[in-house]
Amino acid sequence: MTNVFRNITRILAFSLFTTLYAHTCELCTYEVTPENIKSYETGGKLKDTTEAFKILDKYINWYFNSRDDMALQLSQELKNYPHFLKTVNNFVLESWMVREKKIKEEVWLDSIVDKVWLTAVGMDSLKKYMVLGIRGDQFSTTILKFLNELQGVRFADSLLARRYALSLLAASLAICSDTSKAFAIFDTVHWNDEEIQNLMKLVDNVKLPQLSKPQTTTQKKKSNKKNTEQKESQSELLTRFFSRYRGRSCSDERWNLVFTRLDSLYSHLFENVVSMAMYQDETFDDSKPIEWGGADCGCSRKDQLNGDVIGIYPYWFAGDTTKWVDFSAITRISFYGIYANIDGVLQMPSGIPTLTYLGKKGFSKFVSEAHRHYVKMDWIIEKSDWRGIKNHESLGKFFAKLTKEIDSLVSAPNNTLFQKMVNKISFSGDDYGNRGDGVTLYFKNYPTDSLSTAMFNRFFKDLHQLLLSRNPNAYLNMMVNRLDLTEDIYAHHIDSDAVKGPEGIYSYANFRKIITEPKTEKGVSPSSDQIVDKLKNLLLVINEEPLSRSNRLIHSDLSLQLKGEDRHIVLKALAPVIWFDNRQWDQLSDDATYYNDSYYSLGIAPYATDIDAAEICGNKGNIGVCLNEYFKKDDKDITFSSQIRSEFPFFCMYRWAFRLLNTLVYIFALALLLGYFASCTTSAFFDKHLALLVGLVVIPPAFTTTILVLFDPVATSLAGAFRFLPIIVLVLSVITASLIKVYRNADFPKRKIK
Repeated sequence: MTNVFRNITRILAFSLFTTLYAHTCELCTYEVTPENIKSYETGGKLKDTTEAFKILDKYINWYFNSRDDMALQLSQELKNYPHFLKTVNNFVLESWMVREKKIKEEVWLDSIVDKVWLTAVGMDSLKKYMVLGIRGDQFSTTILKFLNELQGVRFADSLLARRYALSLLAASLAICSDTSKAFAIFDTVHWNDEEIQNLMKLVDNVKLPQLSKPQTTTQKKKSNKKNTEQKESQSELLTRFFSRYRGRSCSDERWNLVFTRLDSLYSHLFENVVSMAMYQDETFDDSKPIEWGGADCGCSRKDQLNGDVIGIYPYWFAGDTTKWVDFSAITRISFYGIYANIDGVLQMPSGIPTLTYLGKKGFSKFVSEAHRHYVKMDWIIEKSDWRGIKNHESLGKFFAKLTKEIDSLVSAPNNTLFQKMVNKISFSGDDYGNRGDGVTLYFKNYPTDSLSTAMFNRFFKDLHQLLLSRNPNAYLNMMVNRLDLTEDIYAHHIDSDAVKGPEGIYSYANFRKIITEPKTEKGVSPSSDQIVDKLKNLLLVINEEPLSRSNRLIHSDLSLQLKGEDRHIVLKALAPVIWFDNRQWDQLSDDATYYNDSYYSLGIAPYATDIDAAEICGNKGNIGVCLNEYFKKDDKDITFSSQIRSEFPFFCMYRWAFRLLNTLVYIFALALLLGYFASCTTSAFFDKHLALLVGLVVIPPAFTTTILVLFDPVATSLAGAFRFLPIIVLVLSVITASLIKVYRNADFPKRKIK
């Protein structure tokens, strides 16, 4: 019985160790760095033994209650050296060198472990196994080339990074033409025969499961009769299998067949090396404000785009002088770089409270900069580690605190006194002057039980009502990975550890429940058209590679979960997100065209442009140019005013100044008219100079109104002739004044009164 409990305890301890080894931290990023590639090339892991051995020496003759306790403690101490963890864990749990002190238990009549420890001799043995483990890593020039091709792409999620690596592996082997051709540098990525042979030498030294098709009973009998026949090597099986798919179009069925083999090859030969080369980073300089960059291509061309385009700007671009933002191709920009701690307090990547950081003078100017470009500003709030929230009571407290924090973050006044004055005088309605226009919740690993789901739904609805009370146009969105929403029939078996199918808050059906519906008279339920017209909730779905496959599956998953009007409403709220590597430009244009035909909105991350494209907005290196070209309305639907505004962005950029000027001009014109009728001196002067009165009252307002109508997107959006109403009133006033003047000067015969 004791052995049973001991085995169960070991299993649980190993599960905890696995969690530690692959744990997710808040705002961690994943990127292959040149330093780690160099370490792989030169065997730099051997250098880590010095520091690791110093840590282990502290635990010589250190007593633990069990082997499991020892494994967990040493794993935590060596968490910065993940390439040693597996060796240490196996040694502690299995090696006879671990000393054990046993006592007799009369009840069970069995020996149980009371204390375990490692002597100096045992620790030396562990160190030898660690050195042998890293020396046993097999080096391959092909794997080294693969690591070099992975450079330059930074991911905010480990699963996205893994799927990108798998897609790159398919392209390197020329498997599935639509996947391979996605890479603009395909000739560089593609492996030649020598490089493939170099890789296959490693394959025969590693046990790869499921390389051949399962045999039927008849096939097994035939194979047993041929015992003398030489079996094919694993590399030969693998080469023969992949050769069937080289250069062929990759349908969903073919990709499903290839995926398991690719994943097996990647898991056994690449994953360990890639994981160690992936640099996790949370650094953020909180002594400097966030800046979008110096160059720009003018205001957002949102009335030319086919829907909302959300650019996701990550925190690691903040302070990067080689990047800038093209606001012309997006309607909303979302800052990714805030997480909620265990208490619900918002924090920046450095750990400083977000409200403290943004409370510094000038540290939230970048929000006003986005507004100046006619772009709405959202905040993405991430939460991935829920282990510290033990029960539903603590979860309720977390949501209560988070609601207050988000309200303070978004609803705080942000405009300068001058901007506030301009908005009041010019009756501007497109900028409420808050420190944001919405929030996007990026909750990963959230509990999926029914009570936790209900608590999230209530939190979401209450939070949105609070934000709407501060700003009637405030958005509250959700962001999820597509694999969290997928149906089982579209999930690969290898995804089972990461993908559980749609449940809890991770389903299209649940998102439909929390969409904010407009209020109607007498409590009548709003129609789908009314909900869509007033929609202020977006569902950002991050697609994984290969995009040529995943972008189609959103429609399939949605259709399986929702029907009719509910499906239509959620489809309007959907915004597929492309995680762009700044290399696959042909694929980006193809994806933008596909989303333009299939969806109403689009997201892209990370959104920024290299400074090399700053001087020429038409440079292909500018993501904005691609979006403006491929995610736009039909030419016949683009208005003349939007086209001319695109050609002359200056007026839109400084529209507040022209609004103020326009208001002052109208005040001046009205003052002249009032003076003409109320003052004899003014009337006498303008009676002699009527043309001057007409010129002063009509021409300046006509000029400023024309500028606003042509270049101010808010004025352009006003319907019909209402936008010309002020100048029409002034023209009529001048005509009236002229008629009065004519009447006064005319020598009409007077009727005699008897």
